[in-house]
Amino acid sequence: MRLKIGGVPEHFNLLWQMPYTREVFRSRGITYEWLDFPGGTGAMSEALSHGKIDIAIMLTEGAIAGVVGGERFRIRLPFVLSPLIWGVFVNAQKVNALPDFEKARFAVSRINSGSHLMARFYAQREAGLTLGNHQFVITHNIDGARKALEEGAADFFLWEKYMTATWVEKGEFCQVGEITAPWPAFVFVTREHEFLDFSVIGDALHEALDNFYSGDIMDWIGSLSEKFDLSEDHAREWLGRIKYYDGSSYWPDSIMAAAMLMHENDMINRVPRLSELLVT
Repeated sequence: MRLKIGGVPEHFNLLWQMPYTREVFRSRGITYEWLDFPGGTGAMSEALSHGKIDIAIMLTEGAIAGVVGGERFRIRLPFVLSPLIWGVFVNAQKVNALPDFEKARFAVSRINSGSHLMARFYAQREAGLTLGNHQFVITHNIDGARKALEEGAADFFLWEKYMTATWVEKGEFCQVGEITAPWPAFVFVTREHEFLDFSVIGDALHEALDNFYSGDIMDWIGSLSEKFDLSEDHAREWLGRIKYYDGSSYWPDSIMAAAMLMHENDMINRVPRLSELLVT
């Protein structure tokens, strides 16, 4: 089996680029090409729809929103069970002149991306507000968001806390808030009728993760720091929080709970049926 797997170029996906992971999959007859998607969920959705990748490792909220929005996708397995920690960032030079949420503009990579959906979640949680479409500035990636905040085209930006820490340390961003999405961070997504044996993929993943958990943590800290510009302290803190898929059977319930919570927070316009979301 030859696969093209796509995901964000972030610390969560270092596992896929380790030689041991490739060997584990190859021993089960699976070879894969890894493709980075700096544009996140929106870019992956487009690539998956057009058959440019076979599997997307996608934010759970992005996968759910895609299905509700008409994408013919299905969630197959979780990848990261622990929730994502989102930081709320502003340009450090403008932190004392921020508008109220009613007038604020949020930099987002794309509509229905994680940064877009979590901005809506954050505004509902913090102020009970539903953000209007005019309040989103599409910037495609983190570099676009940096430019938008610097030039004053946007006021706020939500992104994974640790991947954004370097810009805080350099004095470009100031973190003014934090929100944790109470659902698994990343899931495996395929096209609706794609036939892939995920029992084999799951077994290979478990073996690769056994190596991850049993290895020397300093090896991972060094790789994370070098590849993703994380400080060793941040890499160590993140490694202490991360929990990958462990084979547990309760995960479909957590996906449905996420869909219901997203609907309550005006992130999707209806709660989908379980059969719309999952192939188990």
